[in-house]
Amino acid sequence: MPFHISRFIWSFKKITGKNASAVLETNVDDYNRIKTPIKKAKFIKKLITDLLAKTSEPIAKKIMYQCGSVYNQGISQCVAVPMITKVKKLSRESKSIKDFINKLNQHHIGGGNLRLKGNVITTTYERCYCGAVSKTKEKIPITYCYCGAGWYSRLFEEALS
Repeated sequence: MPFHISRFIWSFKKITGKNASAVLETNVDDYNRIKTPIKKAKFIKKLITDLLAKTSEPIAKKIMYQCGSVYNQGISQCVAVPMITKVKKLSRESKSIKDFINKLNQHHIGGGNLRLKGNVITTTYERCYCGAVSKTKEKIPITYCYCGAGWYSRLFEEALS
């Protein structure tokens, strides 16, 4: 699922109580006018760098986590309904959480690298799956990846509820 500036703006406001455009030097409205993946990745790099400079690392991580997990009417969802439907089906068909994790990996959901260690599910990525930055070699600050943690949170909340 690609990055949507509407999720970022909504998450920024939810976490900080402020409008992103009033705090950040990066004009968030510019994102929707960008057409090429390379320019989008450069914008995201600039946005995350600006976010880290104008807030703090913990706040920036919360904002990005919220971007991936947002489930609010009127805001684009990172975890799409078809994905949730598929994961719920896999969950119902599973005999255990280990079986469920195996099914997710077989379907390459979340990159196919999920591991169950005790009561903790972990994963690693070989590459970024975000459509906004995956087609470039641009070095994006790791804080951007907290949206992936939010994505997993939403995925498992929906699948296991």
